[in-house]
Amino acid sequence: MKLIRLAFASAAPAALALAATSAPAAAQAGQSSAPSAFEYAMLAVLDDATRADVVSRATAGNSVIGVVSTILLNHYQEGGPRNPGQSLEVVAVDFARGVVIIRRAPDAFEIRRFDPRTLQLR
Repeated sequence: MKLIRLAFASAAPAALALAATSAPAAAQAGQSSAPSAFEYAMLAVLDDATRADVVSRATAGNSVIGVVSTILLNHYQEGGPRNPGQSLEVVAVDFARGVVIIRRAPDAFEIRRFDPRTLQLR
């Protein structure tokens, strides 16, 4: 009887560790496999070439909004480095108005317009 308790006591932490590490992976897999209604709406606005690019990159845990944000940041950087070495983050995207808000520092934001069909900054 004591041997069974000892085996269960040593197997339980290992099982919990496996469950804890697989939960985030399962959550990511669930996010990337089925775009949300919002992401489908974003894809519907894009032209054919841009949509194909976004869909091809939105795999392996990358969401549609994550790919769109990365493309917008890449286009922002194409204009030349504004603050080299600083991290940038897209904090909001408004497709209806064609506006993206980029955080350049904890208290510094930049509002840029973009073409919602091609994701090119204006």
